[in-house]
Amino acid sequence: MGLVAAIVYVALAGGVAELLTEGISTEDDVAELSLGHFPVLIPLVAAGVWFVWRAGWTKHVWRTPAAFETQPRRWWMLAFPALLLIQSIVLLAGTPWGAWSAAVLVVIVLVNILVGVGEELYFRGVLRASLRAHHGETVTLLVTSLMFGAAHALGSVLAGTGAGFVAFQVVVTATSGAVFYGVFRATGRLWIAMGLHALNDFTLRVSSGDLTSRSADNLDPSPINVVVQALLWVLVLVLLTSCIRQDTAERREKRAASTEV
Repeated sequence: MGLVAAIVYVALAGGVAELLTEGISTEDDVAELSLGHFPVLIPLVAAGVWFVWRAGWTKHVWRTPAAFETQPRRWWMLAFPALLLIQSIVLLAGTPWGAWSAAVLVVIVLVNILVGVGEELYFRGVLRASLRAHHGETVTLLVTSLMFGAAHALGSVLAGTGAGFVAFQVVVTATSGAVFYGVFRATGRLWIAMGLHALNDFTLRVSSGDLTSRSADNLDPSPINVVVQALLWVLVLVLLTSCIRQDTAERREKRAASTEV
C-alpha cells in the first residue's frame, strides 16, 4: 500500500505538473513555478493526510520513538537535523536577498512547504510505515531512499539523459533521502523532517538568485557547507551500519525467544 501511494504521488506530482506547464503558456517563471506545484501538490497532500487518518496509520506515520528515547540511546543521530540546520543558515547568510521581491519569496516559501510536506508524508511517512510493518530497518531505509532518488531522476529519464548521469542523480538524491530518514529517526517526529526538507529546498533555491535554480550549478559552495555535506554522507553510512546492527540484534532476540518457548 505504501509503495502504491508513493508511485501515485510521483506519477501525479511529476506527470500532471509537466502536462500543466507544457500545455498552458505562462508569462514568467513565477507563474510557471506556481502552475507546476499548487494545482498538483495541494490535493496530493490533502489526499495523503486523509488516507493516513482513514487507514488508521496516524500513530505509525507521524511519530516513531526518537533515537534518544530507545535503548541504546543513539544521541549521535541528532547530528542529522543539526547539520541540515547549519547548512541552511550558511546558505541563507550568503543569499542575494536584493534579487527577490517579497511576493516572489512568499510563492517560493509556499511551494517549498508543499514539496517538503508532500515528499516526507509519502516517502518517510506512508512508505516507511508500510515497509517497517513487514521488514527491518535496513530494508526500510534502503527502499525509501532509493525510491526517493528514482523519483527525482524520472525527469532526466524522460528527457533522454544518459544512464551514467541518471545513476549519479539517483545515488545523490537517495543519499539526501537517507539524510531525511535520519532526521525522522533522530527526532521521532515527521513534521521536523518536513520542516527541514522545506527549509533546505528553499535555501537552495533562493541562494542561487535564480527562480529556476539553473544557476545553482555554478555556485561555489562555502568551505563550511562542503564540510557539512561530507559529514552528512559519513553519517548516512553510520546510519546504514546502525540499522544493520539493529536488525541483527532483533533477529537474535526473536531466535532466543523462540528457543525458550
